[in-house]
Amino acid sequence: MKMFGYVIDPFKKTVTKVDWDGNYQSIYGHIGADCFDTCRFSRQNRDCAFVDDEGLFKPDQAFFLIGEYPTPLAGKALVLGTDEAGDSISPETFLTDLKVAWASPVTPEVWVAEVWEPQLTTGQ
Repeated sequence: MKMFGYVIDPFKKTVTKVDWDGNYQSIYGHIGADCFDTCRFSRQNRDCAFVDDEGLFKPDQAFFLIGEYPTPLAGKALVLGTDEAGDSISPETFLTDLKVAWASPVTPEVWVAEVWEPQLTTGQ
C-alpha cells in the first residue's frame, strides 16, 4: 500500500505532501535527524508529528507550531497517522486542514507566529 506524510519545513516555511515507504528509518531522512520523538497535535484523530529529538540543542534553529500542541517545535517534522495497533500510517488530516504557524522567539517567554496558508504542491 502506498503511504504518504507531510513534511513541515520551518526553514523554508513550507508544508509538502511526500511519499513514505512505511519504514521508520526513512523518517530520519525526511526530518534530517539522528533520533526522533513524536507529538500528538490533535484530539480529533491519532495523527502525530515526528520531530528531531535533539532539535532544541542545535544552533540556528527554525520553529513551528502545529494544531493543538502547546509549545513551538524545533526543526523539520514528518506528519503521519497511527492505526489502532500503534503502527504509523498515512495521516487522517487533509493537507488543507493542517494548522501550522511559523514561530520566532522574541524573548524566551514571548513568541511571534505567522500562520501558514496551504499551497497544494507535492514532491520531495
